[in-house]
Parts: sequence; structure tokens; C-alpha cells
Amino acid sequence: MNATKQKILKVSLELFNTYGVSNVSLRSIADASGISVGNFNLVKKIDAIDFLDNSSLLKSFFNSAITLISILFDYQFFLLDFTTIARGNAKIKAHYAEVSKRREALFLELVQLFIAEDIFRVPVLHNEYLNVFKRIEVLSNFWFSSILIQKETLDKTSISTYSVLVSQSLYPYLTKQGQQQYAALFPSQKPQSAHNMK
Repeated sequence: MNATKQKILKVSLELFNTYGVSNVSLRSIADASGISVGNFNLVKKIDAIDFLDNSSLLKSFFNSAITLISILFDYQFFLLDFTTIARGNAKIKAHYAEVSKRREALFLELVQLFIAEDIFRVPVLHNEYLNVFKRIEVLSNFWFSSILIQKETLDKTSISTYSVLVSQSLYPYLTKQGQQQYAALFPSQKPQSAHNMK
């Protein structure tokens, strides 16, 4: 990316993250940067995430979740004003719906692979793993907004906390083998025995 585009991106992100999409005009971006506005690369970055590494399926899945939320942290304005953006721009809304469907299909394919590799248990409820995907999607879309309901600003701890939430959300679906892999990946999250929880 050339210096002009980098400058536009930096100024745009600062303004959007500080004031929100609905309070920042293209003119204010142009004024702050001293140049005309270019395009953002959010979608390209998200599409470039590698969701599968056969050497460690579970690790690659969790790493992709961390990579995704890290990218979204850099473009936090998008999630903070996500509803406004989607409702006000039919093209963005349609693109999001398409991306969501692709991610859903990929997640369900990964689940089948995890079941075949004895990492996830077989489902016991109707659409169980589809609903896991939907819960994680809602968490991803509104995680930063949830934080800002209680805090004044976002910081990088929101990424690590998100990682814990996603990993623990999947823990109940792990087989014994999956739990062993999880323990190796997250040694600080060692499950408590029933005795220790009293």
C-alpha cells in the first residue's frame, strides 16, 4: 500500500474509532488527512484468514478466531456501528450475508472433520453445531459494543478475553481427545474438579 492510502486508512480508522461511523463524514476524513479518501481493506484481510492447518486442527481453529478479532479490533468502528452500517447500506448488508453463509458452511465442514478426528462429539440436539456457529457470530459482531457498555475505551485485552470466551464456548463439545488437545493449547485454563469448585 502506498503512503497516501496508508495515511487515509490511519486517519479514517482514528476518526471512526473515536466518533463512530454516523458522526464522521468523508469531508472530515479528507480534512484530517489533507487528501481524498481511498478504500478500506477490511474484507480482503478477513477473506485471507487461513482457517485450517492440518498439523493441528484445533489450534488452527482457535488461531483463526484470534486473527479475526484482531483484524476487527483495528477496524473497531465497523463493529461498533455495525447495525447502522448494515441497515444503511444494502450492498454491505448483502455482502455480510454472503460472507456469513460462507463462514457458516466452513464452520460446519470443520465440525464434521473434528467429529471424524474424534475432537468434537457427535451432536445430540437438532442443529446443535449450527447454533454454536450463530452464538459465536453474535459474540463476534457485538463483542466490542458489549465492552463499551461498561468501559470508556477498548484495549488489546478485549482480544485475549474474546479468545477465552470462544475457546470455552467450544469446550463442552470436545471429546476426551479434544479435551487433551485443549489442555495442551490452554494450560492456564485447566478444568477444575468438582471438589475444587465448592
